[in-house]
Amino acid sequence: MAKLFVFGIGGTGSRVIRSLVMLMAAGVKIKNCDKIVPIIIDPDTQNGDMNRTVELLKTYKHLHDQLGKREEGFFHTNISTLSSIAGDGAAKIRDSFVYDFGGINKPFKDHVGYNQLDIDSQALVDLLFTPENLNNSLDVGFRGSPNVGSVVLNEIIDSPEMRFFASNFQAGDRIFFVSSIFGGTGAAGFPLLLKNFKDVHSTLPNASSLNAALTGAMVVLPYFSLEQPAAGVEADFIDSNTFTTKAKDALSYYQNHLQGVNATYYIGDTPDKPLENNPGRASQRNDAHLIELLSALSIIDFMDYTDNDLTGNALFHEFGLREDVDNVQFTHFDQETRDRVAKQLIRFHYFARYYNNYVPADAQAAYAKGVDLNGAMRNEPIFKELNKFLSSPEFGYESWLKELSRMERTFSAFHLNEPDFNRMVSDKQVETGFLNKGIHPGSFVKELNRASESISDREAFKATIKAFEIATNNLVEDKLKYS
Repeated sequence: MAKLFVFGIGGTGSRVIRSLVMLMAAGVKIKNCDKIVPIIIDPDTQNGDMNRTVELLKTYKHLHDQLGKREEGFFHTNISTLSSIAGDGAAKIRDSFVYDFGGINKPFKDHVGYNQLDIDSQALVDLLFTPENLNNSLDVGFRGSPNVGSVVLNEIIDSPEMRFFASNFQAGDRIFFVSSIFGGTGAAGFPLLLKNFKDVHSTLPNASSLNAALTGAMVVLPYFSLEQPAAGVEADFIDSNTFTTKAKDALSYYQNHLQGVNATYYIGDTPDKPLENNPGRASQRNDAHLIELLSALSIIDFMDYTDNDLTGNALFHEFGLREDVDNVQFTHFDQETRDRVAKQLIRFHYFARYYNNYVPADAQAAYAKGVDLNGAMRNEPIFKELNKFLSSPEFGYESWLKELSRMERTFSAFHLNEPDFNRMVSDKQVETGFLNKGIHPGSFVKELNRASESISDREAFKATIKAFEIATNNLVEDKLKYS
């Protein structure tokens, strides 16, 4: 079946992929493909946003591979590295989710050979680029300068990674771009890659398949701002006051020059409290944002369309909420979006909370005793990977939710500090009474024990995940009665 190649370009691209992975972990279904291949494009190899997304992807891949091929459930979607898709196993590129820029660590002026140019050519370069552009080191990215990014990124088309991508691209595969258009890397990278993939004179392998590939794009408009240094203070910073102007310029360019996108998605928001201004490297690690979660939904929406749906006139989408509220719950999504994600995220949240807080004490419960779950949790590496995915302070699920709750416009679908399962979901509580305690540890054990009776697999990790899939589904349907 077909593959979906997701190009996450720049910091926003990495953060959107992080949210996409969380949706896939929860079991949200993505149609018309059996494999997602993320390709992160960012020359800042130390970028904090990128590196924690890469660690999350690696952890997800370990969990998915251990569970094996399945049609539904937690971690069921196959997310693969580019190098792993070679049918003959003869990959000649690094096994990574990130495009390898080969360690660019010199100023832009050295990259373009400024000192070797004649006087007239230097004058032209000086006209196109500021002294700051020319002197900035490329190992921290393009620092909000798409004119710099367009020069550097143009070179990646003939790279081994891009030729490998093209060589393994097949008819029926799809492409999706995720990028902001108010910075440097995303604003430059998206139109440049698109132009080369759709070039009828392209020398890339399988050029005809690339030309004809159904292609979607999430165009992220300004949604955050950055702290600015005080007047007169010398500081290394990105000027977020230019974000809106850059976005307008990019949109004007796209209107006249962007060809070959079958479905384009737009999203943005009024920036809230300015974020710390970190131009690059490990310190550039922004909290997860609702806009990034909603952007990830565009990928799922794009894949819902059949080939026939996408081969007519180009489609254009904007995301809107039912109400303009600061604390966004599932009820503020339209029904189609709620149906896609709400129950799956609720089930995964119940799983994460019970697994972290109660499973260690369930050693004598039938579901745990039958597979020696406590022993497996102590000794099997895959359970350490699960703990990382759920609880890592750097990139885990719990940290992701906390970050989403710290913005002025929050994702508040769950009460994060609520220990009572009956009160965890913000827009739906379980009605309880003297004879009905709703969802509690005892009801979890009862459902897990019942589920384990129908599971033939005795491998602890597979059996445990399957038991939680069945148990959380029953609790959401029968106790929470979410619709």
